[in-house]
This record gives sequence, C-alpha cells and structure tokens, in this order.
Amino acid sequence: MYSRLILNTINRYLQTFPAVVLSGARQVGKTTLLRSLLGETHRYVLLEDPDVRAHAIGDPRGFLEQYKGPVIFDEFQYAPELLSYLQGLIDQNRQRKGQFVLTGSQSFEMMAQVTQSLAGRAGVLTLYGLCSAECPPMHGSWQNEDLAKAIFRGSYPELWDQMEISPTDWFGSYLRTYIERDLRNLTQIGDLAVFERFVRLCAIRTGQLLNVSELGRDAGVSHSTAQRWLSVLERAYLVHLIQPFHENLSSRIKKSSKLFFLDAGLAAFLMGFKTPSAMLGSPQWGALFETWVISEWIKKNAAQGILPEHCFLESKTGVGVDLMVHTQQKWDLFEIKATKTVTETSLHQIQKTAIMLGKRTGSQALVAPVPEKKNMKGIRILPWQEI
Repeated sequence: MYSRLILNTINRYLQTFPAVVLSGARQVGKTTLLRSLLGETHRYVLLEDPDVRAHAIGDPRGFLEQYKGPVIFDEFQYAPELLSYLQGLIDQNRQRKGQFVLTGSQSFEMMAQVTQSLAGRAGVLTLYGLCSAECPPMHGSWQNEDLAKAIFRGSYPELWDQMEISPTDWFGSYLRTYIERDLRNLTQIGDLAVFERFVRLCAIRTGQLLNVSELGRDAGVSHSTAQRWLSVLERAYLVHLIQPFHENLSSRIKKSSKLFFLDAGLAAFLMGFKTPSAMLGSPQWGALFETWVISEWIKKNAAQGILPEHCFLESKTGVGVDLMVHTQQKWDLFEIKATKTVTETSLHQIQKTAIMLGKRTGSQALVAPVPEKKNMKGIRILPWQEI
C-alpha cells in the first residue's frame, strides 16, 4: 500500500472531531487506507451491502446499538437516515473523538447531509488518486516518454499496484461500472449511450474554457441537461471546474469556467488514445499535461485538509495564466507549459498578468516537465512535481 499524504491529517482529525468523513471517487483507495489505519481499533461496516443497508434504514437505532463506535461506515450515502441518529449518539458524549468514520463517493448530497446533521461534529476530508509524492514510479517522470506513460496510466492506485493491467481495459470497465451503477443513481439518465458520449466530449475539453451550450449541442442534449450532467460529474469526483478571476477586471476577462478531469489517464482514455506515444504527438498533449499538473496541485492540497481559493485568468486580449492561488492577500501565479525548453518568451504571460494585477501579485512560477528548479527573470521554473 502507498503511503498517502492525507494520513497525518486523518490522524489529526481523529483526535479533534467525534466523527471524520472521508469522501472521494470510487477506487481512489478510501477503504484500503482506513482499514489499514484503523483495522485494529474500528469495526468495519459496508452500507452498500443490501442486507446491511436494509437493517440500517429499517431499524437505525437497533443498527447503531449493534455497531457502536469506534466504527467505519463505508459508503454511508446508501443509508443517510443514520446521520440524524449519529448526531444524537455524538451529543451524548462530545469528548469521545474519532468514534465514527464515514466514507462516501457522492459529494453534494453527502456534504448536504453532513452539514445538516453533523455540523461542528465531523471533520471532512477528500481523498483523490495518487500524486507523485505518494507514488515513486510516478515522481521521476520528466522525460516526455516517461511522463506520457505516467499520464496514460493515471492515478488510480490499482493501476500502479498491478502494472500488468492495461489502463485501456481498466478504464473501460471503470467507466461502465461508474455510469451504470453510481452516476445513474445520481440523476435521471434515460439513455446511457448519450450520457457516455457527453462524458467523452467533456474529456476532449479538459484544460479548456467551457461553453456549456456548445457542449450540450455536440452531445445532443439541452443546455439545462448538460449543466445538470456536469454537476453529476463534479459530484462523482470525476471533474473539477475552475472559475475565472473577476476581481475588478470583469469587463476585461473571459467569464467561462475551465474544465479539468481529476484523472488525466481517464481523460486520455475517453479521448480515444490507445498508447502513450500517441498522446505525445497530438494536439491534446498540452491540455493533458495541464490536467495532470492541476490534479497534482489539488491532490496535494486536499491531503492537508483544505483547498486554497484558486482561479485562472484569461483576458479578452489573450493575457492570462493557468492557475492563480490566493495566499496572504496576494495571488500566486502559475503558468503550465508542456515544454522542456523554457525561454524568456515562455514567461511573457506571467509577466503581463503580474503587470495587470499590480500589487496583488504574489509569487510567480512556470511549471514544466523540467528536471530541476531554477530562476529566470525573477520567475521560478518548477518541475511539475514541485507545484
């Protein structure tokens, strides 16, 4: 098992809150992580099991009497009725920390239920796929060929645990299971083939400005349906939308969001790539690299328990950067380029954006597949693993 960065944060939350909620997509390693960490101290209950779920829903008091803390309730979105009863149990003794650990794979409903029933009683964390700091074979990938292989394989732990598994085979099975079981439960999807086409069209747009009306038209669905289905993909932790910067520049910037898949390997599969080398010579290579870097940043920050305020900037005159992060009342700027050759011209977007932001500008960095850190014109040049 890989050593996950989130372990220290989970341990801290277990000492702080009566309940801990760990959310994340299917197959990112939530159950493996918790059973390894808490196997000797907490009982394990899978609420996805039909018999267990029927007991929990039919007799919640009796169920919680049988499964007293400390306990792990896996996939608790299948029995949301338990939350109000858990609230009562926790309130009987708020000093008992880490008694209930809950996992789930559907964020919006789950978080709404937690906010309503366990506000102030539960610490909430999100686990994503592996990042380079957790997976040594991934970390050294800065040569284009090695990087393409890493992106093609993606970040799901099973694909790195068992290198003999074909990513194409694995992602195909994963997608079918997710659509037919989980995503269909989240919304009314009449035609699964149309929805799958919609997901593929989203993958083609990873790392790009999002035009929801155009996306819906290409998929053959209405704007409202496209918007609803995008929300489904967010709730299932498959995509992440980054909002545009707007602070006092509203008339000068583009206002569309940017769409990113949280696993670049899944995006590459959905684009139709069959080999890593096919990605390298494609027009999509830059977008896939940007997707990989953005997901790396999200994973590392989420493991610390908080995702900083972030956005991107793209002005109507073409000035902008791929990622802006709000720290200490300033905006750190990151431009992401899939090039090993960094020249002064590569820095122009960062420099122009810094001029546009003025005193609000913090640190500045260009992220690329380079072997080591260096500085150029006061701007840091970072290997992608360092973001």
